[in-house]
Amino acid sequence: MSEEKSVSRNPLKTILWTLRLIFTFSPRLFIILTILQIFSAVLPFVQSRFFSQLIDDLIAYFNTNSNHWLNTFIAIVVLRTFISIFYYLGDLVNYIYEITIEDKLRKTHINKISSLDFQHFENKDTANLITKVNDEYRWRIVSLFNQTYDILNLTLTLTTALIILAPHYWYLALLVLVTQIPNFIINKKWVSLNYNHFNQNIEKNSVGWDINHQLTDKRTLKELKINNATSYLYHRFIKIFDPYNLKRINIVKSKKPYEISLIIFSDLILAGCSLFIIKDIKIGLLSIGLFTFYFDALRQVGEHLNRLSDNLATISEHCLHINNFRRVLELSPLIEDGKDKKIFTAPPIIEFKNVSFKYPNTDRFVFKNLNLTINPQEDIALVGANGAGKSTLIKLLCRFYDPTEGQILVNGENLKHFYLKSWYRHLTILFQEFNTYPNLSLKDNITISRPQKISRKRVLRALKFSDALPFVKKYSQGLDTLMSQRYGGEEPSWGQWQKIALARVFYRNTPIVILDEPTAAIDATSEYKIFNRLYQQIHHKTVIIVSHRFSTVRKAQRIIVIDKGEILEQGSHEELIKKNGFYAKSFHLQAAGYQQTSNKIVK
Repeated sequence: MSEEKSVSRNPLKTILWTLRLIFTFSPRLFIILTILQIFSAVLPFVQSRFFSQLIDDLIAYFNTNSNHWLNTFIAIVVLRTFISIFYYLGDLVNYIYEITIEDKLRKTHINKISSLDFQHFENKDTANLITKVNDEYRWRIVSLFNQTYDILNLTLTLTTALIILAPHYWYLALLVLVTQIPNFIINKKWVSLNYNHFNQNIEKNSVGWDINHQLTDKRTLKELKINNATSYLYHRFIKIFDPYNLKRINIVKSKKPYEISLIIFSDLILAGCSLFIIKDIKIGLLSIGLFTFYFDALRQVGEHLNRLSDNLATISEHCLHINNFRRVLELSPLIEDGKDKKIFTAPPIIEFKNVSFKYPNTDRFVFKNLNLTINPQEDIALVGANGAGKSTLIKLLCRFYDPTEGQILVNGENLKHFYLKSWYRHLTILFQEFNTYPNLSLKDNITISRPQKISRKRVLRALKFSDALPFVKKYSQGLDTLMSQRYGGEEPSWGQWQKIALARVFYRNTPIVILDEPTAAIDATSEYKIFNRLYQQIHHKTVIIVSHRFSTVRKAQRIIVIDKGEILEQGSHEELIKKNGFYAKSFHLQAAGYQQTSNKIVK
């Protein structure tokens, strides 16, 4: 939090950081646009000076019949045409650069978020920071970029106007400058109010954004519609965002009386300054044309100072939000990658040695001095109640977290020494909350587990092993079928999706296979077929299965029962049944439940 405050007090550093980032996206466009901004600040005064000369030439024409005005008029037409083309080109370059910036920012953001360690997303503060950034970073950086250039333009315009006014009317320019100070102070105050309101409500709004997703995602809408719960969630959404937006409106409203007072005050000051200039016409110091020139310069000082103040206030608000994006980009890895690029030709021996673990910012140990050896080519099953530590064990093996104490050894070497991408090449994992890719074809849904090596023959083989071939044969476009009706393809059931996800496991073909509730959505017949094929195909691999279904785990060579972070008992299905302990009692309870269900179906 202290880091955020320190940067917030130095918006100039954030502006410079942002401009440096934008410069790297396209240095050539950046330089061209800067040059265009410099010229665009001076050109209006050139045009104004020619116009004031035209007025004097026309007065001379009416008084003396001089035709000099025609030359001035032609010069103005040529200049005006040049300025119009110049501004058009400037807008075109700016438009192209904006698209470039948005594209590069999106890629930078995606690349950074996808490279973050898993535990970043499970950390409350970091998750909130990522949420703050998601909907803010692109438009605010583009807006800051445009407004920074606008400030450059305004500054150059003001400098030019002040140079014009300085010889004769420096005191009027100074007076106009002083009148804009209250506007800057007011803008700064309301920027702070707006950001504090946003920051204080980020957690509550995160809940609201989740509700927004639930009300617009077809996977959640089905249940909500059947339960008549859409209006309930919609009203919760309203309850979150209506007060939030009402407060935002009230903040803006509370600023308006001050702004209106300053507008009136500024206009009165400008009117008073104009009287001083008019006085000089009367005594012959100024022509009518020069009066319009000086008056326009004075007007631009007031208007541009006002715009400058507004831009500075808005930029200071952007800086607060952009600083969040900067903090995301500067998030350092929580898991220090190793350098050892191991390649195992056969499954390694895996040892948990005196492993103790507690999640960051918590006091409760999930494991305390856990010791477990997983032998090469062994298939084991982890069973236990929810919260026993099964999933945590998998996270440690994947190095989403490191042990608090102790170590995990792979062929005798500390897992921390391994280069992560190299280690992951040896793992295949099917999580309970497995991924679906409706926007990809059936083939791509499977080969994404090993996109570097694509083989249609292997895809068909994997679909056969996962018992998915019978239903995918019906797809009119075969392996090229997109997996959603939204994209003109098919709509697999959840059980079919799980079979497709299992096909990814067979396709990937690595020495270590981890399955977390691999058949939770699959019928018993398909489950039986799948596991028969699984044990046939992966007898030469190390297999770790996490499941609540005893029909799934009973064929495992070794079943490990975990309870409250400790290994309660382990052995084969037959050995554990003989022990008549936790596993045996749980197995008989589940078997009795299946038997009751079967009897009801028969009746």
